Parts: sequence; structure tokens; C-alpha cells
Amino acid sequence: MEFLKNVAENTSAFLAAHTLLSYLILFLGSYFETLIGVGFFIYGEIFFIPGALLAGTGVLNIWMVAFVLIAGGVLGDSTSFLLGRHYGASIFKEENKVFNHTNYQKGLDFFAAHGTKAIFLSRLLGPVSWITPFLAGTYGVSYPAFLAYNIAGVTVGIGQFLVVGYFFGSNYDTILTIIKNDAAVVGGITLLVLVAWYSIKRNRE
Repeated sequence: MEFLKNVAENTSAFLAAHTLLSYLILFLGSYFETLIGVGFFIYGEIFFIPGALLAGTGVLNIWMVAFVLIAGGVLGDSTSFLLGRHYGASIFKEENKVFNHTNYQKGLDFFAAHGTKAIFLSRLLGPVSWITPFLAGTYGVSYPAFLAYNIAGVTVGIGQFLVVGYFFGSNYDTILTIIKNDAAVVGGITLLVLVAWYSIKRNRE
């Protein structure tokens, strides 16, 4: 326990002394998390939550954390969009089983009818966010329309992690005290949440 405490203190001290590096890491993590291809191997949560936690504890500035994460996400999505615009259509060939001309037309029809909604909502649907910007570019969505709905989606999608992370970071002493002094209550609440989640999942199935 003492070792972990020392590691946490040393890490916080390093980040506090190298804030520009911290913001750069958060920006790059958010950028590559959504970049087509690379995004399959990088999980944004490992940047969103720690960044917000460090802001909550006073190591980083929450507004700067929000700015670099959202800017990275928007630029990453825009890069994927432009790659789709220039190269996406070329992967569709009539002899392909999935990427054929028929499915290309279906994609065009879908994005013509629901493109802006898909761009916004994809940021709230996990893995879907990795491919949607590329497809939006592939299927000819105008960049101004894409950018407007993408900024809104990225802000909401990343914002949910910032709110939770910042809350826990700024109240970690109180939360730890509650867990330590009222372990039975916390355990009971956790159990109820798990039971409710399992019941909902089972009913949906």
C-alpha cells in the first residue's frame, strides 16, 4: 500500500511539473483513439478518465483537459473523414462480397437520410465511433455538416467521462472515507446495482 501511495505521489508530482507534456499526451491519445485503423487498438477511456481525475485533484486544469481531449477527438475524426473522402469509395468493387456497389448505394441512401444523426450518436456508441467518420467521408456527407454534428457528439461523448472523472478526483478523500467507514452500505448499493443491471439485461434478451 505504501508503495502504491509513493507511485501515485511521484506520478502526480511529475505531471504537475510537466503539464505541457501531460496535455500533449492527452491530445495525442484522443486523436489516435478515433483515427480509422489505429482506433481499434487504442481505448479513449485510458486518457479521458485519468485526465479528468488529475484535473479533479488539482494536478491539471479541467478546462485545458477538456479542450485538448475534444480538439484531439475532432481532429482525429476529421482525419478519418478526409481519408474516407479520398480513398473510401475505391474499396467498393462489384466482385466483393461485402464492399460491393449494391452496399455502397445502401450506404449512400442511409447517410442521405440519417447521416447527421449517425455522426452525432456514434460518439455515444463505443466501437461505432471508430468507423462512422470514415464512412461519412466515403458517402459524401458535406464537411461543414459533418464537423458541426461531430463537434457536438465529441463534446457530449468525452464530456460524460470528464464529469465522472472530475467528480471522483475532486472528492476522492470523501469517497475513500465513505468506503472505509461504510463498507457494508457501499457493498449493498453495489450489489443492488448489479442485480438491477442483470435483470434489465435478462429482460432485454
